[in-house]
Amino acid sequence: MLLKLETADKTFTAETIDISFGVIEDIINVLDFDNISDSRQIGLAILKCSKQLKPFLKELFEGVTDEQLRTVKSSCIVQIFKDIYTYITVELGAVGEATKN
Repeated sequence: MLLKLETADKTFTAETIDISFGVIEDIINVLDFDNISDSRQIGLAILKCSKQLKPFLKELFEGVTDEQLRTVKSSCIVQIFKDIYTYITVELGAVGEATKN
């Protein structure tokens, strides 16, 4: 699965299979997916922890700058985290195990 980040001047892509386990673990710890049921709640959770998530986005999308991240639409960010969550739960089956520890 490819993740796509569209800034005002460029499109960045990342393969979910290349996400480091540390990033996955951090995302699980920051975004409480057990209590999120729709895109609006994902968006609100991302806004609340945006400063923590920016390093994740910069690691996922190599070369993206802080200024470019400022131009990304919120719907794009929500979709990225929905895709990551799907990848984590379906492909890795990791959410339940990671949140138990």
